[in-house]
Amino acid sequence: MKMSVGVSSKRSLRLFFPLAFVIAWGFWLVPLLGSRGVLTVSGGAQMAFLIAGSYAPFLAVFIALLRDGGWSALGRFASRALRWRIALRYLLAALLLIPALGLVAAWVYASLGGPAFALAVPAGQIPLLFAMMLFMGGAVNEEFGWAYAIDNLQRGRRLLPAAVMLGVIWACWHLPLFFIVGVTQSFLPFWAFAIFAVALRVLFVWAYESTGKSILATLLFHTTLNLTLNLFVLVDRSPQRNERGFIVFALLALGAAAAVALASRCYRSTAALPAASAEEG
Repeated sequence: MKMSVGVSSKRSLRLFFPLAFVIAWGFWLVPLLGSRGVLTVSGGAQMAFLIAGSYAPFLAVFIALLRDGGWSALGRFASRALRWRIALRYLLAALLLIPALGLVAAWVYASLGGPAFALAVPAGQIPLLFAMMLFMGGAVNEEFGWAYAIDNLQRGRRLLPAAVMLGVIWACWHLPLFFIVGVTQSFLPFWAFAIFAVALRVLFVWAYESTGKSILATLLFHTTLNLTLNLFVLVDRSPQRNERGFIVFALLALGAAAAVALASRCYRSTAALPAASAEEG
């Protein structure tokens, strides 16, 4: 089927983004009201709704791809998660960059009066925690959807503005979590989280584009992100809400993203994907 890529991309995103937001926010409304005492919801049920909502981008891309090109399009897209031949520098970046930033942030936080510098979980639990973060902590839940989004957002625009745009959207997608008592985001300033989200998305998109659009690269990046937030105490959940640890982490991520944006070929390119005609489906 031939159609304008610009029109096709806009049409695709007009379905994907509303679905990703409506599904997530619909599920998250239950724990939000439960944590505020408006509804009587058990802790286990609140967690189930939180996890279910996190799969909204996955469900949204499933529906959008079926609409775009049927089961064949869905299969081609999903196969990118199996592209395991990733250049060593990108594999190392996906596995080690964010934990390294978290380690530095934890050390700085400790020097500023935060918790003592140490791992928050036993080393023997890290492999199991990694698997949990991959399948339930946000990686599989979200990254298929955000890969679909960046594929369409970069049509007719340069990659860096598209990545920044997606980072802003990603930050806003998390907005209800800031009002759910006890959730990590409820202890964070939104402005710092937004900076963090944009910086991370610039890093994720860099790995994604540089590995031939391998979704595996972003799955690994997202997994190590959530692993890092469990390995080091960077979020103060006490009533004092010392935000310095997370702010340091966000600023370090911003610095890393700026370095990547300046140095990487995919971001230095002045070319944008065409918004003219191309073959789709």
